[in-house]
Amino acid sequence: MRMLPPATRPRYRAQPMRPSSVAAVASTAVLMTLAGASRGQSTGGFSLDRFEPAPAGDAFFGVPSPAAPGHLAPRAYVMLDYAHRPIHTSGETPVDLVSSQAFLRLDASLALWDRLLLSIDAPLAVAQGGDDPGFPGVEFTELTAPELGDLRFGARLRVLGRDAGPFQLGIGGYLFAPTGSPAQYTGDAEARGAVHASLGGRVGSASSSLGFLWSASGGVELGGGPNRPQLLTFGGAAGLLIAGDLLQLGAEAYGGAPLGEELLLSSTPVQRDEAGVNAELLFGAKLRVLDGLTFGAAVGPGLTNAIGTPPVRAVGMVGWTPLPKPAPDRAQAAAVAGDRDDDGINDDIDACPDVKGDPSPDRAKDGCPPADRDGDTVLDIDDACPSTPGARSADATQNGCPEDSDDDGFHDGIDACPSVRGGASDDPKKIGCPGDTDGDGIADASDACPTVKGPANRDPKKNGCPDDPDGDGVRGAADACPNERGPSDPDPRQNGCPRFVRVNADEIKTSKPVQFVVYGKTRAETVDPISDEVLYEVRDTIQQNPDIELVEVQGHTDDNGTEEYNLRLSQQRADAVLSWLVAAGVPREKLVAKGYGFEQPVGDNRVKTGRQKNRRVQFVIVKRKEKP
Repeated sequence: MRMLPPATRPRYRAQPMRPSSVAAVASTAVLMTLAGASRGQSTGGFSLDRFEPAPAGDAFFGVPSPAAPGHLAPRAYVMLDYAHRPIHTSGETPVDLVSSQAFLRLDASLALWDRLLLSIDAPLAVAQGGDDPGFPGVEFTELTAPELGDLRFGARLRVLGRDAGPFQLGIGGYLFAPTGSPAQYTGDAEARGAVHASLGGRVGSASSSLGFLWSASGGVELGGGPNRPQLLTFGGAAGLLIAGDLLQLGAEAYGGAPLGEELLLSSTPVQRDEAGVNAELLFGAKLRVLDGLTFGAAVGPGLTNAIGTPPVRAVGMVGWTPLPKPAPDRAQAAAVAGDRDDDGINDDIDACPDVKGDPSPDRAKDGCPPADRDGDTVLDIDDACPSTPGARSADATQNGCPEDSDDDGFHDGIDACPSVRGGASDDPKKIGCPGDTDGDGIADASDACPTVKGPANRDPKKNGCPDDPDGDGVRGAADACPNERGPSDPDPRQNGCPRFVRVNADEIKTSKPVQFVVYGKTRAETVDPISDEVLYEVRDTIQQNPDIELVEVQGHTDDNGTEEYNLRLSQQRADAVLSWLVAAGVPREKLVAKGYGFEQPVGDNRVKTGRQKNRRVQFVIVKRKEKP
């Protein structure tokens, strides 16, 4: 249509006034848009339809779900989306400037790895029109059809929750190609994109007579050119499943809120209209037949008067959406195979089809468990020791088992030491016998050197100990620490004892600190050779105490410097000490290194002596073997 001369053009100015003023504003704005479009202005017009259908396979019409069920699973539908009077005025002379707009959509999606969903939406405006407002001097140009809309490409990833579970989380996005016509309200001048997060889930299995579905989404839509605002998008939906997945009834609400921008309706002269919040409701139903053929219909009102929100919208669709079949459980699989008890004998020849059993030449016993293998008159089904004769007992854990003379939990039929309490063992000859770690014939409970073979001795401190159990060269009674290596010392109380190390319940304590040197520009930390004698004693302590399973080498610093620097420094020092010990023969699996920075001071960081105490390496016993 033609624009009016500049002096006679209607002036537009957005003011929240009486309904007649609003009608005049809307009428003028739309006329300017149509005029700009007819004169070939690239800056006038935009995609009017605010309904974004969910990808093919989703449960609801307009609210996306987080699900992506199946692998290489295609889904598709054809949808007709009709909006009644998406731009209309309600003043003194109501005018339907865009009286109707109908899109035929072809949608398809592909699920991959039960996690990823790829989709495409191809819209085609098959019918649209509007009424001539009858303004003097303005020639009205009708909207035409068919017109392509903006192609939409989508991807979605389910990041949390199991498929068909009650709670799932997904993230997704759309890319809209500008294939539509801004002048015809079927597309935008530039490409636009959208990202969203979606929550959703399902309560009730596909075999349940009644189930519940829900979904919620939120995101942002950006781009599209200067004619339209950026949007915050939102949506929520809930549905009821009847007779499994045969019938679905649901309601959904969706829309978009502009990010403080306006619609650009014309650039010569500049005409704008406030971009209001779009919000709609849909009430719909879907019927699924023939294992995937789906028919659906929905209708609902617009909740606002913003441009693009119709008073009524109607949707109809037909598609192919096969539902993933749940894997049968083991019992079902066995039933299908004709072997309910899964004992390898088909039900048609199994004399005990519901109880696992063994093959037998006797057809009356084929597939049945032996009645009483040990012949103790206690049937195997009740016998706690079905292969060892025993007496009946009210205790189900001892029924049919021999007596346990020493009451150590191992009945006499398997107890290698039936008159002496003992513990478990992988060696049948030691089951139920007292522990003897070094195998010298002296039980650990009375062996003064349980990890080193030695002869019996009346002195409890030497019983089961060799002449020099720790191998430090200090022999017999002269060794004040017979189980710990140490040098000779003129002090009888220190003779053969470590000089720098003592072991308590949870720590290997050192009386002399571990020192470090720094090499090169990288400031790599290494252990100072002056600390070798201390670390050799730590190594010997770990090796001579096999009950110590894990030691944490801890690095600590004072508070001089940043927290990040001290954490890094303490970790480097702990790693250096661990490497030294491994090189000296300590198994790597017995050590772990961790730096604590200045988190655990033992001295006052405000004084020099306190800071020296805090710069330390500790050897904490994290795990010991449990005593039998």
